[in-house]
Amino acid sequence: MLGCLALILFALGSAALLDRAPVREADAQTATWFYEHVGPTVHDVFLVVTAFGSPVLWVLGFGVGVYLIIRRQWALLAGWALAMAAGKVWNEALKAWLARPRPAFPGWDNPASGYGFPSGHTMQSTLAYGMLVYLGWRRVRPRGALLAGAALWIALIALSRLVLVAHFPSDVIGGLLAGTLWLLTSIAFTEALRVRATARRSPARHAAEQEAL
Repeated sequence: MLGCLALILFALGSAALLDRAPVREADAQTATWFYEHVGPTVHDVFLVVTAFGSPVLWVLGFGVGVYLIIRRQWALLAGWALAMAAGKVWNEALKAWLARPRPAFPGWDNPASGYGFPSGHTMQSTLAYGMLVYLGWRRVRPRGALLAGAALWIALIALSRLVLVAHFPSDVIGGLLAGTLWLLTSIAFTEALRVRATARRSPARHAAEQEAL
């Protein structure tokens, strides 16, 4: 509930902020710079990078979900589903609510469809790769490298949305913030489920040990 409230407050604050002239001017100048200066080679490289924000991300989401089902990790599966599925719903709801257009120039129509704020690729990447860090935190060493690698990859995907002129900078920043808010919500939800599951198992385990004695 707190996570939902945080995203609602985020939407209200964003609606007021996006209308400010300095934000609109900075967005327009940055989008224009990338539109005029990005060459074909860089464009093609970032087309590959951005694919890891979608559709590769959804293949990854399905694969991790199947793995957790096989391992019967129900609490982790619920948290993963909350991050990926509910995060997608939130992204679409925020876009529809704020109805922010994407960059466009005379003679050029943005190949990305729909509204722009917050960036879906950026938000979903923050959620997916952030949750992968959480899932691997107890198993992967060194943890610093795991965290840094995920952060770098999310940053590259976010940058790809600017290089491809699919979004304004504020859209990408909004995606990072909204993704982080829902990531923290998903992790807190998962941890609560894990604690509850452990508490339920402990009395039964204690009873079994007493019977064995």
